[in-house]
Amino acid sequence: MRSTETNIQNCINEQIMLTGSFTLKEIADKTGFTTTTIAKYVDGLMKEGRVEKQGKEDSGGRGRKTVRYGMSKSMTYFLGVNIRMDSVGFGLMDLTGKLVRSELVKDIQIANNYSTLEKICESALEFISGTEGVTINDVTAAGVNLLGRVNSWEGTSATMFNIEDTIHTPLAELISEKIGIPVYLENETRAMTYGEYILGLGRKYRNVCFLNVGMGLGLGLIFNGELYYGKNGYSGEFGHMHTYNNNILCHCGKKGCLETEVSGRAIIRKVTERIRKGEQSILSSKVRAGKDLTLEDILSAVGKEDSLTMEIVGTVGKELGRTLSGAINLLNPDIIVIGGLLSQIDSFHFHHYISLGIHQYALKLLSKDIPIVKSSLGRNSTILGACLIARERSLKRFV
Repeated sequence: MRSTETNIQNCINEQIMLTGSFTLKEIADKTGFTTTTIAKYVDGLMKEGRVEKQGKEDSGGRGRKTVRYGMSKSMTYFLGVNIRMDSVGFGLMDLTGKLVRSELVKDIQIANNYSTLEKICESALEFISGTEGVTINDVTAAGVNLLGRVNSWEGTSATMFNIEDTIHTPLAELISEKIGIPVYLENETRAMTYGEYILGLGRKYRNVCFLNVGMGLGLGLIFNGELYYGKNGYSGEFGHMHTYNNNILCHCGKKGCLETEVSGRAIIRKVTERIRKGEQSILSSKVRAGKDLTLEDILSAVGKEDSLTMEIVGTVGKELGRTLSGAINLLNPDIIVIGGLLSQIDSFHFHHYISLGIHQYALKLLSKDIPIVKSSLGRNSTILGACLIARERSLKRFV
């Protein structure tokens, strides 16, 4: 019986996430169970106040009209929060996956302390109250993305907000207490991966590799339609594989990580070093003035066809493809999706070189038919992913 309930529950969840509602026949057709069996399960959900009737519709034939069901009105919106070192993004999504509103706040200086966490929570509540027609009572749950190592099951982070005074309280619980709704923590790359799987180019596939190329380098995996977490929930640290004997210290504290040569950080370092050695670039004046380059500077320079920057970006892209070939040989995925800020670089200058590296080093039998595509969600991927994580976890808990 438990297996029957699980199958029905999963199908109802999927139908709600796709369309926002369902009929008994729709669930029966997808699960193979009779409408009588489905009706018994749905009656139980209605008695518990979890599901309600949304109305009746013509079934297209004679007889009674078909009843359409939906989630209780207490499940209306889902908050997404994406915390980065230089900004915090907020988004609000409805039950069907439509992004109602989003906002990027750049005046929050991220530090590993209690006051920063309080400021983020205050900003989240301000964002909700600033959305027309929405109060905190309309928001079911929040998904919060963090950089680094996140244990989603326990709601803890090993990288950010390790605050001594609250070390024994899960971070998700701390945030939940402050904003008044359930909170689900997730690693940024895994949230982006899930967003791409539900709303983007990955939705047609069951096994997806999503590469997040920003300042760092993360890998998200979907296996058989489910996010892959690994033993302790820390899978995907692709950028921290020891790959080079370059004696370059990675920000993780070890030397020779893939990120030291293949990441936004690496591109910035390489461009800066070569300008300081006398090579010319449209970024030369900024470097020689002692200012730090940003990823936005790199995107802008490539967009203006700056020779030095294009050369370095292309080289890094091919090296990324070479390393990805190992993942393809190992995992044999259905699709490779390239996301993150650097994926916004024109495909000819980055994506093209990634493909070259893959096809040069991956086994032909495994790589010849695999799509290698740029994320369709763009800069919204982090917020969409956070909202979708909140929705998915809430539906599993609720239904």
